[in-house]
Amino acid sequence: MSIDTLIQKDLINFRHSILERFKEQHPHMYSILDHMLSGRKNMVGLQVYEGGNVVGTYTLMMDGVNVVEAKSGILDSALHHPLLGVVKPYVEIERNAIEAMIKDDQFKTEIFTSIAKYLPDITIKFLR
Repeated sequence: MSIDTLIQKDLINFRHSILERFKEQHPHMYSILDHMLSGRKNMVGLQVYEGGNVVGTYTLMMDGVNVVEAKSGILDSALHHPLLGVVKPYVEIERNAIEAMIKDDQFKTEIFTSIAKYLPDITIKFLR
Protein backbone atom coordinates (compact mmCIF):
# COMPACT_ATOMS: atom_id res chain seq x y z
CA MET A 1 0.00 0.00 0.00
CA SER A 2 1.29 3.46 -0.83
CA ILE A 3 2.12 5.90 1.94
CA ASP A 4 -0.43 8.39 0.56
CA THR A 5 -3.21 5.78 0.75
CA LEU A 6 -2.16 4.87 4.28
CA ILE A 7 -2.36 8.48 5.48
CA GLN A 8 -5.05 10.04 3.29
CA LYS A 9 -7.47 7.13 3.51
CA ASP A 10 -6.68 4.65 6.27
CA LEU A 11 -5.36 7.00 8.95
CA ILE A 12 -8.11 9.58 8.44
CA ASN A 13 -10.81 6.88 8.54
CA PHE A 14 -9.19 5.38 11.65
CA ARG A 15 -9.08 8.79 13.36
CA HIS A 16 -12.74 9.38 12.51
CA SER A 17 -13.79 6.04 14.03
CA ILE A 18 -11.72 6.70 17.17
CA LEU A 19 -13.32 10.14 17.56
CA GLU A 20 -16.77 8.57 17.29
CA ARG A 21 -15.88 6.04 20.00
CA PHE A 22 -14.38 8.80 22.15
CA LYS A 23 -17.59 10.78 21.76
CA GLU A 24 -19.64 7.76 22.89
CA GLN A 25 -17.37 6.79 25.79
CA HIS A 26 -16.47 10.27 27.06
CA PRO A 27 -19.20 12.69 25.97
CA HIS A 28 -18.25 15.44 28.45
CA MET A 29 -14.58 15.46 27.45
CA TYR A 30 -15.53 15.38 23.77
CA SER A 31 -17.87 18.33 24.32
CA ILE A 32 -15.09 20.41 25.87
CA LEU A 33 -12.63 19.53 23.10
CA ASP A 34 -15.22 20.19 20.42
CA HIS A 35 -16.11 23.55 21.97
CA MET A 36 -12.45 24.62 22.09
CA LEU A 37 -11.84 23.71 18.44
CA SER A 38 -15.21 24.34 16.80
CA GLY A 39 -15.38 27.07 14.20
CA ARG A 40 -11.61 27.05 13.77
CA LYS A 41 -9.67 25.91 10.77
CA ASN A 42 -6.58 24.26 12.24
CA MET A 43 -3.71 22.40 10.62
CA VAL A 44 -1.33 19.82 12.07
CA GLY A 45 1.82 18.61 10.32
CA LEU A 46 2.78 14.95 9.99
CA GLN A 47 6.11 13.48 8.89
CA VAL A 48 6.20 9.76 8.29
CA TYR A 49 9.47 7.85 8.48
CA GLU A 50 10.51 4.43 7.30
CA GLY A 51 13.87 3.12 8.43
CA GLY A 52 14.81 6.58 9.69
CA ASN A 53 14.13 8.29 6.34
CA VAL A 54 11.23 10.63 5.59
CA VAL A 55 8.80 8.89 3.21
CA GLY A 56 5.87 11.27 3.51
CA THR A 57 5.08 14.79 4.61
CA TYR A 58 1.50 15.90 5.21
CA THR A 59 -0.62 18.74 6.47
CA LEU A 60 -3.80 17.54 8.16
CA MET A 61 -6.51 20.13 7.53
CA MET A 62 -9.01 20.22 10.38
CA ASP A 63 -12.46 21.65 10.85
CA GLY A 64 -13.00 21.60 14.60
CA VAL A 65 -11.96 18.14 15.83
CA ASN A 66 -12.40 16.50 12.42
CA VAL A 67 -9.65 16.01 9.85
CA VAL A 68 -11.18 16.92 6.51
CA GLU A 69 -8.12 16.53 4.28
CA ALA A 70 -4.49 15.41 4.31
CA LYS A 71 -2.38 17.44 1.88
CA SER A 72 0.63 15.48 0.68
CA GLY A 73 4.07 17.01 0.22
CA ILE A 74 3.47 19.98 2.53
CA LEU A 75 4.51 20.28 6.18
CA ASP A 76 2.52 23.11 7.69
CA SER A 77 0.78 23.64 10.98
CA ALA A 78 -1.37 26.18 12.82
CA LEU A 79 -3.38 25.33 15.92
CA HIS A 80 -5.40 28.21 17.34
CA HIS A 81 -4.98 27.84 21.10
CA PRO A 82 -7.25 29.93 23.35
CA LEU A 83 -4.38 30.99 25.64
CA LEU A 84 -1.20 30.64 23.56
CA GLY A 85 -2.41 32.00 20.25
CA VAL A 86 -1.22 30.09 17.19
CA VAL A 87 1.14 27.18 17.85
CA LYS A 88 2.61 25.05 15.07
CA PRO A 89 3.01 21.41 16.14
CA TYR A 90 3.87 18.55 13.88
CA VAL A 91 4.23 14.85 14.54
CA GLU A 92 7.05 12.53 13.52
CA ILE A 93 6.15 8.84 13.43
CA GLU A 94 7.37 5.63 11.79
CA ARG A 95 5.13 4.07 9.17
CA ASN A 96 5.04 0.72 10.99
CA ALA A 97 3.67 2.46 14.12
CA ILE A 98 0.80 3.94 12.09
CA GLU A 99 0.03 0.55 10.56
CA ALA A 100 0.09 -1.08 14.02
CA MET A 101 -2.24 1.56 15.48
CA ILE A 102 -4.76 1.14 12.68
CA LYS A 103 -4.85 -2.64 13.26
CA ASP A 104 -5.01 -2.40 17.07
CA ASP A 105 -8.51 -3.41 18.24
CA GLN A 106 -7.78 -2.18 21.77
CA PHE A 107 -8.51 1.38 20.53
CA LYS A 108 -12.17 0.41 20.29
CA THR A 109 -12.50 -0.15 24.02
CA GLU A 110 -9.55 1.50 25.77
CA ILE A 111 -8.65 4.70 23.95
CA PHE A 112 -6.36 6.26 26.56
CA THR A 113 -4.46 3.03 27.28
CA SER A 114 -4.00 2.51 23.55
CA ILE A 115 -2.72 6.03 23.00
CA ALA A 116 -0.25 5.64 25.86
CA LYS A 117 1.04 2.42 24.32
CA TYR A 118 2.08 4.27 21.13
CA LEU A 119 3.48 7.46 22.70
CA PRO A 120 7.09 6.17 22.57
CA ASP A 121 6.71 5.96 18.77
CA ILE A 122 5.61 9.59 18.43
CA THR A 123 7.72 12.74 18.51
CA ILE A 124 6.03 16.13 18.64
CA LYS A 125 7.97 19.10 17.35
CA PHE A 126 7.05 22.67 16.50
CA LEU A 127 7.58 24.78 13.42
CA ARG A 128 8.83 28.33 13.85
